[in-house]
Amino acid sequence: MKIILISFLFLIALLPNFSSAAGLVPCGGTGESPCTFCDFFTMINNIVREFFKWVVPTVAVLMLVVGGVLFLFAGAKPDTLRQAQGIITSVVIGLLIIFAAWVIVNTVLVKSGIVASPSLLQWYQIQCTVQ
Repeated sequence: MKIILISFLFLIALLPNFSSAAGLVPCGGTGESPCTFCDFFTMINNIVREFFKWVVPTVAVLMLVVGGVLFLFAGAKPDTLRQAQGIITSVVIGLLIIFAAWVIVNTVLVKSGIVASPSLLQWYQIQCTVQ
């Protein structure tokens, strides 16, 4: 439980300021156009992008460091060594699941024709058109 609390406090300290000029919500501010239904998807996309850009790598590195330190100081304690190996294995499996999910969603959206993107790797770039 202490590790989760320390990880959360570490993330809060390192996350960038989300209230910048081009923040998570792309509309409704002073001098901006009113929000539409498409802007909701843009906001969700921005949140997911920031999550994968900052939170996932930070937590993965932090947990790899915790697992490495436990592994280093395990010595002749088989329980601690098993716990360290479990942490490192869980991080690697978690990252593989995250990236495999991205590849699966990318493949389904592009191959099914739902997304007509000029590039296979840009399906997540949502463009709201003014009507």
